[in-house]
Amino acid sequence: MSYSPAASASARSRTSLILAGVGLIVALLSGGLQLQQETARHAEQLAHELRTLPLLYAEPLAKSLASAQPELTDLLLRSMLARQGVHGVELQVHDGRRFVAGSTTHDEGSAHSEFNLPQSGQGEMMGSVKVLSEAASLRHTLSQEAAWAMLMQHLLLVLVLVAAAVVVVDRMLLRHLRRLSADAQSFDPTQPPSQFAWLDEQGGRSAELQELNHAIAHVHSSMGEQLKREHKQAQALRAEIERQSQALRAAEQALESKKRELSLLSRTDVLTGLANRREFDDALRREFKRAQRQHSLLALAVLDLDHLKPYNELHGHAAGDELLQRFARLLAERFKRDTDLVARLGGEEFACLLPGFDTASAQSLLEQLREDWRGLALPHGASPVDQMVTVSIGLAGYGAQHPYLSPQGLLQAADEALYIAKHAGRDRLSLAA
Repeated sequence: MSYSPAASASARSRTSLILAGVGLIVALLSGGLQLQQETARHAEQLAHELRTLPLLYAEPLAKSLASAQPELTDLLLRSMLARQGVHGVELQVHDGRRFVAGSTTHDEGSAHSEFNLPQSGQGEMMGSVKVLSEAASLRHTLSQEAAWAMLMQHLLLVLVLVAAAVVVVDRMLLRHLRRLSADAQSFDPTQPPSQFAWLDEQGGRSAELQELNHAIAHVHSSMGEQLKREHKQAQALRAEIERQSQALRAAEQALESKKRELSLLSRTDVLTGLANRREFDDALRREFKRAQRQHSLLALAVLDLDHLKPYNELHGHAAGDELLQRFARLLAERFKRDTDLVARLGGEEFACLLPGFDTASAQSLLEQLREDWRGLALPHGASPVDQMVTVSIGLAGYGAQHPYLSPQGLLQAADEALYIAKHAGRDRLSLAA
């Protein structure tokens, strides 16, 4: 993971928000407590003011009424109205007269008190005074500018303290964590653990940061040792993999060689090296389909060494095998085009598959082959028909005049021609009808 400065900024922002929230709560609690105290103090002042009013104004009001001086009475009432917290004053005289100063309407935010005027000389109550004043409440306190000024002072103080706390936390912790994170980006466990040494060099740093440095150094050392062990294991593993790979390549080469040998053995006659019966059958089907598709010529000859069994009985099987090999070499020398196929069908029987040859051309080549084989003058010694080793040949050809329907039909025609050649005295070539 790559280093992102936004991560550090986010930590600083979260710290600032948390401290600001805590500070705001403290400011609200402190301001609320002080507002409550201010409300209680204001209530006490109002109560004291209301208790003082009868002492100050009861007797002067009674005298003004007794002396029939309404102007003085109004003046005294207005004086009472000017007292702190008084909203209205109402004087109810015993004879029905009524004097009012200010507002005497009672609402939720007001309180009232009453006191009686002293008795006159005749012993009658002069009247009563009703005083309407503001009620001491938190709502009233908040309506005062002084209360808001006090709250703003608290809030400003809290903001200053929060800013100071953020700076202190950043300098004492977050700045070092940012540097630690930046240094961790270049952390190399293969090198000595020196990149975090500044934590120990600055002795005034917190013990927690130094413990963190020691923990990182321990992890560094452990990782270095583990890397060395894993490096050795990796080297050993690579060496073992290379050894196993070489062994596998050798085994694959040997297997491929064996597969080629098996493939060759499955399609090659072991004694003569010619194609075997399986390879011949596949080639016959393939070439027959091509001749049908392309309307081309295809000649097939089946050859048989005459009286090989008596030859083996007289000269031995080793001599008979050598005779077969010699005849196979002669066939391979005469028919060596890429398209020609010479095969040993079994025992003393051979076949030549000649694509592109008509019957006449193939007959000429095969007659020359028969003459050359006889010209070798290989003594037989056990043949009832000739003193030399001879060969009989049956030849069939596919073409417009002989459109055989299947490769088996073509092979059967060549076999029948060979049968005719043998019964006609051997050492000859017979054409299929």
